[in-house]
Amino acid sequence: MKFKSIIIFLLIFFFVPSKILASEKNFSVMCSSFPVYDFARQVVGGEAEINLLLKPGTEPHEFEPSALDIKALNDSDIFIFTGKYLEPWAEKFSSSLTKTLTVDASKNIELINNDPHIWLDLHRAQEMVKNIAEGFAKKFPEKEKIFQANAEAYCEKLKELDEKFKSLKKNRVLVFAGEFSCNYFMTRYGFEYISAYEGENEPSVKKMAEVLKFINENGVNYIFSDAVISSITRSIAEQTKTEILIFNTAHVIFQDSPGFLELMSENLKAIEKAINN
Repeated sequence: MKFKSIIIFLLIFFFVPSKILASEKNFSVMCSSFPVYDFARQVVGGEAEINLLLKPGTEPHEFEPSALDIKALNDSDIFIFTGKYLEPWAEKFSSSLTKTLTVDASKNIELINNDPHIWLDLHRAQEMVKNIAEGFAKKFPEKEKIFQANAEAYCEKLKELDEKFKSLKKNRVLVFAGEFSCNYFMTRYGFEYISAYEGENEPSVKKMAEVLKFINENGVNYIFSDAVISSITRSIAEQTKTEILIFNTAHVIFQDSPGFLELMSENLKAIEKAINN
């Protein structure tokens, strides 16, 4: 028994402190939406615990933090949000955080009509990554080189995908039958499009008629929807005998979602299918 006690004591003495010291090297980061969450994971590597504030399926426009959410923000070393136009609540609550560094990932990025979905332009997405890396370096300057190297490596992957989107043929008008938030994507990559939705409003009868007429007159085989397929989208597909393709805007994420690069690569495949068939 004494021998076993000595062994247990030695295990506690040598191994527990090392785990505690390892955890002390890490810091806690809270992110408001999926794009900045995934960008932060790429930038920080294994140096921090990265958390997503919004639960899967939550719409960031409509989110209101609870008392527990506010506590989680106060307990974090860094809070990263996308921008005041996607998360108006974030700017409001960030001013009340005393010890937590707040990082606005949209800092110095030009917006189109205050549209917050800037990450769908992969050049702007790179600027977001750089803003996040700067925020980490400001809080933990001793790790600046790690953050910078990780950010540069990830931006190279974004550049590669950016070039693939730019090289796609522009021989088809893309038809969006689901909610549309792709202005930055269309502007960056030069696609023509028609959308049933105007902003966040439900499609009007006139707009629906325009989309249905366009599909029927132009031999459209595929229509696009965000990850959540609405009844309106399904109705358009049924009426026109078209196939629904997903263009994932990545701002509402569900359980076991792949990373941002993977989502955008899937979008690339969907567009290739639409323009080549």
